[in-house]
Amino acid sequence: MKYRGGTLLAAAAAAALTLAGCSASGGSGGTFDDASLTETEVESLGGRSAVDEMAGLYAQAVEAGETTVTVYGAGENDKGPLYERFTERFPGIDVVGEYLVGPDLASRLEGEAASGQRTGDVINSGDTAVLNALNQGWVEPFRPKTAEGLPEEYSSEDGAVNAPFALAFGFAYNPELLGPDEVPAGWQDLLDPRLAGKMVTEDARKNGASFSALSKIMNDGRLGDDYVERLAAQDISFESTVPVAGQLVAAGQYALNPVYPLSFYMRDAAEGAPIEFVFPTEGGVHMSPHYAALLADAPNPTAAKLLLTWLFTPEAQAAAAEIAYYPLMPGAPGPADFPAADQLDLFAPFRLEDVNAITAKNLDTVKAVFSD
Repeated sequence: MKYRGGTLLAAAAAAALTLAGCSASGGSGGTFDDASLTETEVESLGGRSAVDEMAGLYAQAVEAGETTVTVYGAGENDKGPLYERFTERFPGIDVVGEYLVGPDLASRLEGEAASGQRTGDVINSGDTAVLNALNQGWVEPFRPKTAEGLPEEYSSEDGAVNAPFALAFGFAYNPELLGPDEVPAGWQDLLDPRLAGKMVTEDARKNGASFSALSKIMNDGRLGDDYVERLAAQDISFESTVPVAGQLVAAGQYALNPVYPLSFYMRDAAEGAPIEFVFPTEGGVHMSPHYAALLADAPNPTAAKLLLTWLFTPEAQAAAAEIAYYPLMPGAPGPADFPAADQLDLFAPFRLEDVNAITAKNLDTVKAVFSD
């Protein structure tokens, strides 16, 4: 089965984009009054025990003058609506997301640690970036009460790092360049000779979104040991970043990007880009968990713990789905009209602690297969 981007998804994209333009400032006054919550609101926040926990964190954060939580990581350009919802729930505490990935993120964290002047409070990013922070001692262990029940593959073994949601990937294509019978429904369809020379993606020879998809495919094994080699024979063009590759598809220079985030597509669709999206929900689905962790020596640790705790509540999980991130708590809804994460046929996951070894092995293979 495949899901194609349609009217409902585009409408959701437009709504998310509208919310993104709203300020996430909590300066309008008010407070978090847990005593006045309805029973429905209590359940949306994870139950009475979770509400009591967050009420205590909120009171402590306000008393300490912690008014801002700074989040570093991938996808921070998309999360304004999510953070707006947090600030509406907890007035007076703003969330500032800063898009940092790869060497830029590592350099920022290392520099702050060396200087003793930490600015960031939370890291929320992909597995390799967060594992590096964990191994370097830049993370303070914190397991939110609301993360109980999170599948173990989305947490570090010690529970210090947990993923509230994930980026889901599929195929973005230009409908002016691909006829209905040429649009791939699944990963095997990318081997169709008619697609040779028509695909573009982020450079898979470096650690990033495209490599992550190939690594998951290789680790899963169901597509065959020679799948990556056969895919390489399709003469896929590489670009420096995921957004650039998507722009080239929208511009008609290429017909298809086979590794494109659903959240990027939603934003593109809301802006009127001439692309469509296929989400291959059977035969292996690739999702990249975004792990969230408290940074050691964070300047606003209590407010950061409040944010981390809220992210695993039903309210936050639904808000994440509205901006096309996949909530990972059991029972949480999927984005738009897509299935929930626990109903998808996912590629076999691997534990956070195993990422470096798997990455090193698979990256060498991908570099060799896609060598010039």
